[in-house]
Amino acid sequence: MRNVWIAFFASLMLAMPSWVAAGSYKGEAADVHLPVGHMWEHDRLDEQKWMEMVQTYTPEQADEWKKVLDERNALRQQLNDENVKQAIKEKCKKMKKEREAAFDRLIDQLANKKITKEQFKQELKQLHKMKRWMTKEEKQQLHQLHEQTRQAMENNDQEAMKKLLPQWLEHMKKKNEWLAKWLQEVKQG
Repeated sequence: MRNVWIAFFASLMLAMPSWVAAGSYKGEAADVHLPVGHMWEHDRLDEQKWMEMVQTYTPEQADEWKKVLDERNALRQQLNDENVKQAIKEKCKKMKKEREAAFDRLIDQLANKKITKEQFKQELKQLHKMKRWMTKEEKQQLHQLHEQTRQAMENNDQEAMKKLLPQWLEHMKKKNEWLAKWLQEVKQG
């Protein structure tokens, strides 16, 4: 009975993030647990609002911001293409099958005592990490960045905004790179 529960919870751990990730491909907020204010939609602050803040607090970075936001828009347009949407669905199905097969192999190895429980846990963590573009630490940092930005905006803290906007720019660059890589992988099949 204990092995059944282990298998159940492990499969639940593998399946749940794919449910969450499925929303992100449709342009929805994947990390809906970030309570950072009404104007945030998981880093989808209106482009005009970003540019207003940049012009106010870090005007020397305006050109770089424009470039990053334009790239983000181009990538999002690619995501809206029906062929790309279909390719993403296929890639997600393939990745899910690969994860399930790897999980089955892990369960078999554990059942046949080829690996220890500790090795099983470690392998399961690695399997779980394979499909994420951000680590837990990076998610926490992003949450803190959201919260700090919200507080700085509420308090009209110009010094804080001057420090936070470059961090947002780096985050958006990283996300654009990841999305471009993901789109390339999807298009290649």
